[in-house]
This record gives sequence, structure tokens and C-alpha cells, in this order.
Amino acid sequence: MIDKITKPHGGWQLLFPGFGHLCSRPIQVVKQMVFQLFACLSMVTLLCNCSKISQEPSMASPGIKSISESSTKQALSALAGSGDPSDSNIRYFGRWDSSNSSQYVSYWGGAYVRVKFTGTTVKIKVGTATNYYAKIDNGAWISYLNANGTINLTPSPLVNGTHTVTVAQGKDYNYVFNFQGFILDAGATTSVPDVSGNIIEYIGDSITAGYAAGSGGQANVSAYGWVCSEALGAEHTQIAYPGVTLVSGYTTNPGMDVQYFKLQNPSYPSSSNWDFTKYTPKLIVVNLGTNDNNQSVPDNIFQNNYTTFLANIRAKFVNAEIFVMRTFIGVKATPTLAAVNARIAAGDTKVHYINTTGWLTSTDYSDGLHPNVSGHIKAANLLKPILAPYLGGSPALANGTYKIINRNSGLAIDAQAQGIINGTSIQQWTYNGQNNQRWTVTDLGGGQYRIVGLQSGKSLDVSGQSSADGAKLQLYTSTSGNNQKWIITPTSGGYYTVKGVQSNKLMEVASNSTVTGALIQIWSDAGTNSQQWAFQAP
Repeated sequence: MIDKITKPHGGWQLLFPGFGHLCSRPIQVVKQMVFQLFACLSMVTLLCNCSKISQEPSMASPGIKSISESSTKQALSALAGSGDPSDSNIRYFGRWDSSNSSQYVSYWGGAYVRVKFTGTTVKIKVGTATNYYAKIDNGAWISYLNANGTINLTPSPLVNGTHTVTVAQGKDYNYVFNFQGFILDAGATTSVPDVSGNIIEYIGDSITAGYAAGSGGQANVSAYGWVCSEALGAEHTQIAYPGVTLVSGYTTNPGMDVQYFKLQNPSYPSSSNWDFTKYTPKLIVVNLGTNDNNQSVPDNIFQNNYTTFLANIRAKFVNAEIFVMRTFIGVKATPTLAAVNARIAAGDTKVHYINTTGWLTSTDYSDGLHPNVSGHIKAANLLKPILAPYLGGSPALANGTYKIINRNSGLAIDAQAQGIINGTSIQQWTYNGQNNQRWTVTDLGGGQYRIVGLQSGKSLDVSGQSSADGAKLQLYTSTSGNNQKWIITPTSGGYYTVKGVQSNKLMEVASNSTVTGALIQIWSDAGTNSQQWAFQAP
């Protein structure tokens, strides 16, 4: 028996929009309301006749049993929708202002909406004239440039059935998406679309926004972040704007150190703050510094602001993995890396530096600064394997036995003097095919690996469980300690960085040496080739 039915979150107004003003509405709106009313009554009747209903104590009234909130939400989501902005079946990605129920607005490029619908046609109603990109089901993106009003997304009717529509917005500098709803066939309805549980947030400038992608480019949906996320099966946001600096005070608009925390883009300096409880990204990718270089922001100021910026992001998203990219053209690389290392030194174990050296060449740019379409795809393909392990995707490196070759010296990791006892030093040596130069790599999950000497059967271990720069590597009996766990991340050219889980520092050849016998140690990320390794068949 049901003792109580909890009022839906948001009140009965959620089920019957405009309930108190029924008589003043046009006849088609009234019909829709009546349709929703009967749908709701059918739902309640169905629930009341269920022989078993999951019950739990009401949070509002302890001890009083009610239909669980999750059950209520599931029932509500099953209601057929009309395509209005407040339709609970529509999924919104990006930062949206939903204060006006007749028009939801986003002010950052790359914002998108998705919903399933029945019938053969769909139109979208929008306000501001800008560029929109739409796709139906798994079709190609279709551009609607400088469009506003009612846009017919199906000039050729679809096969009757259930379809999915996704619409994104993105035009250089003009990033206002005034979404006023979808128009469906008579009698057609919406339903909840398939979406990923993972969100990746990209923070950047025109490069991250897909600016000037070249002939045929579709801003935002052509950008490396969008392409990478789609390949990973993740949802995504692009908090990016052309010309934006990290540091405020060097252009007429605020820098991202201020505007990232706002609802609107930098052309709205008086914007209200963003509500960070609206969604939680699993990964955050930051690519800033190109415009700071153009505006001659001093490196020390840039570094300090970047360090603070990363700390402020961490305060908003305590569990997100944060990836900081070297700018594609390499400017501000040194202070960017220093900021990442400062956060690591402060104890942030979930911040990572992505060295993009060699990712793009001159042919990958449309104007020497902004990647073209193929350049964005190239960058996305290089970024994908770095992010994938943190989303539960394919590991960065397959399990197997390898020789491990240093990028700087060309020499192999070697157990000194073919030692097999605990404490045996690890060095580099000319590869000779012996088993003391062969290493079995095993994926432990979560992007972590164990590396075991084939000859000794012992793990690659940081001596004394040290986290200090210069701590040496050794062989040691396998334990569960984090000083024997490694994060292997692809860089470029088939090379990887190998970072200690405990120390958050990279495996490297001491002093960038190229001579045989040089010892292997850990050190803060310096972006050098002596910290990069190839895992090759022995």
C-alpha cells in the first residue's frame, strides 16, 4: 500500500506548466496540457496498481514512507515531452541560463542540446542569429550559418520512428545560443536521449574554441576537444573564448582567471557567478597561454596566476583529474610546467602536464597559429590515449614484456650487473637482449601499472619510498606500495612518460646523461627527452 506520494521535485507546475493560467493559453497549448495531464494520471494509476513499490523514509518527514525520489524522477522522465526548453527530456551540455522558461541561453561556444523525438520532422526555434550545427541520429553535422528564428532541421522528412537530434552552437566571438524549443510533428513527443555519464571540460582560448579552422571548418564541433571527447564517447563542454588570456588586466576583457568562474563569456564582464553544482566534469583539460604571450604577460606573473587558477579549479571540483597542456606552439611552456609542478608539490595528485611538443607541424595550421581541421583531428588523436585510462577506456599500454628505451640516449633500462636481489640499482645500458633488460608491464587499472624485471621477478621500485627529486630506482620484491606503481602516459612519436604514483614524479636518466651506466631516478616533470621512454618488443 502507498501511504504517501511525494510531490515531484519542482512542484506540480513541473507536470502542468502554466496550470494556473490555462484559460489564457492558445488552444494548441491547452491541448498539450491536457495531453500531459492524462499522461500523468496514467502514470499515477500505474504506480498505484503496482504490487511492489520501492519505498524509503522521506527525507522531509522521517519515518513516513513514500515513493522514492529516484522512482519519481524515473517516472517523470518517462513522460512524453513537447520540446519546450523546460521539457525534462532535453539534455543540456555547457553553461545554460534557465531563468526564463521560454528561452534557455548559453554564452559559451560549443554548448549543445540533445533529445529523442518521434515522427518524421523536427525544427528548432532560436533567437540570436549565429551559427548552428545539427545532426540527426548518427548523420553528419549540418551547418546553419547566421541563422535565427525557426530552422528546419529535416528539409527531407525522416523515416517515421524515434530519432535523436543534437544541436550545437559556435561562431567566432558570437557565442550566444538562445534556445526556444523544438517543433515536432502533430502528436509527436520527446523522450530522454542516450548520454554518457562522463563529462570532459575544456578551458582555453580560440584554439580550444575551434576558431579559424579553415575551409569547411565548423567552429567548436571541429575543435580538438570536441573531436577527442566524441571519440572517447564522453560528453563535453568548451569554456573557451577567442583572445582570452589567463591573467586579467592585459586586455579590455577579463582573463580566464576571473571569467571561468562566471556564467557568461568574457564579453560580459559583469556576469553573475556560475553555479558549479550544475554538473561535475570527470576530467578537465586546460590550454591557455598563447594570448598571454601575445600580450607580454611576464612569466612570473603568468606562473603565479596559473598556480592559483589550478588551485581554484580544484576547490570547485575536488575529484576531477586536471590536465594542463603545453600550448601547441610552445609559448609559456616553462611557466606552465612550473605551475603544474607547484600544484603537485602542494599535494595535488590529480593534476598532470601534457607535453605537446611535436604534436603539430606547420601544415597543421590555417594561419600559423590556429590549427586547421586536420590539425585539430591530429591533436585529438594524440590527446585521446592520454585521457582514455581516466575514463575507464583502453589502457595506454597493452600488457606485455618490453625493452624500455630512453628517448634522449637511445639506451635501455637495465638491472645493474644482471642483479636479482633486493636493492639492485637500475641503470641505462646498450641493449643486448638479456633478460635483465626485459620488463613485464601489467595494467593495474585506473591508468596504473606494475613493471617487473623478467630475470629477477622483482618490481621496479623507488628506493626508500622516497618522493624526493633524485631518488634512485631499484629492484625489490613486489608489494602493494605506491612506490612500485607507475602511470604510463603517451606523449608523441611512440614515447611515454612514466610517473610514480607515490611521488607524482617522472622516471628519468640522471643528469640527462647519454652514457652507459647512468642511473635511473625520479624527478619533477621537466619536459625533457630524458623523461620519455619507448616500450618496444624485445
